[in-house]
Amino acid sequence: MFTRTLDSESLHKFAAVEGLGSLTAEPLDVRLERIARLARRSLNAGGVLVSWRDEDGRWLHCGCGPVERVAAGGGSEPEWLEPLASQDQWVRRDDPQVPYLTAIRLADTDRNLVGAFVLFDETTGKRGKQDHDRMRDYAAWVETELRVQHLYRGQERLLEELYMARHQALKDHLTRLWNRHAMVELMARELQRAEREVIGTGLLIGSVDQLDVNVAVPDPQTDALLKTAADRMTGAVRPYDALGKFGGNEFLVMLPSCPADAVTDVADRMLLTLSAQPVDTPSGPLMLTMSMGTAHAGPNDRLDPEDLIRAADVALGRAREAGGNTVVDALSGDYQAD
Repeated sequence: MFTRTLDSESLHKFAAVEGLGSLTAEPLDVRLERIARLARRSLNAGGVLVSWRDEDGRWLHCGCGPVERVAAGGGSEPEWLEPLASQDQWVRRDDPQVPYLTAIRLADTDRNLVGAFVLFDETTGKRGKQDHDRMRDYAAWVETELRVQHLYRGQERLLEELYMARHQALKDHLTRLWNRHAMVELMARELQRAEREVIGTGLLIGSVDQLDVNVAVPDPQTDALLKTAADRMTGAVRPYDALGKFGGNEFLVMLPSCPADAVTDVADRMLLTLSAQPVDTPSGPLMLTMSMGTAHAGPNDRLDPEDLIRAADVALGRAREAGGNTVVDALSGDYQAD
């Protein structure tokens, strides 16, 4: 049994400085192989091998020298696993295959066995205490690499979970389209980008004429109609357009890189797609139609998302007053707050 040359505080400092930066820029096996090469040269060894258990519980090996003579293949457990389960170091001497082998236990922060640092020689000369201390230093370095990798993978999983949670928070639970908050965020980014172009950004707000404006108390039939409208509108937009559920019976469509004279054409095409065929309901076939208001932001207009939404919403109100199933473009005065 022995005490690590590098204490816990030193290992954490090493991880913070070396591990969280440049060490994770390369694959783990590349970093461990580099350590093995340094250790072999420093200790004048026949070979150095690092064995570790991956996230799936398989044993992996890398190193330098004729490591295949001592490494187990096919992800199986190496021969030194059993002795290292109960002690920190295991030495084997005078074996016909490898005259001298030293395996040092690698542990995680909870002292669970996660791998081994192995040095082997072709001669029968015994290693002294100084060499063993240096081996333990390299083993401590490998332990730090493995812990950094564990933290790095944990951080990746956490970021993925946070991304998924945020992604779900930006989706409308019924239609799976973007919700209002997400659409405003997407519009803000697009309007900033569009300032560098000369085409501009279009915006459509449409409401399903056959549904109550507020849809305060949804029912299965209402939900089915909203889903049908969402599916048909999704099929009518370009891959890079953004379609969102805006609340009640309203949908919002952002049209990046869309000239002002094309916005109405897109709206007309969406109305035709929506009413292409009737929807089966318990009360019989129902033809879906939509009232739609349009707005446009040119590269020099300096409009924010709320300006565009306000203008399109005012135009939508005129479309409803006109009897529905129509498209109305916003006027210049609609972009200004009252």
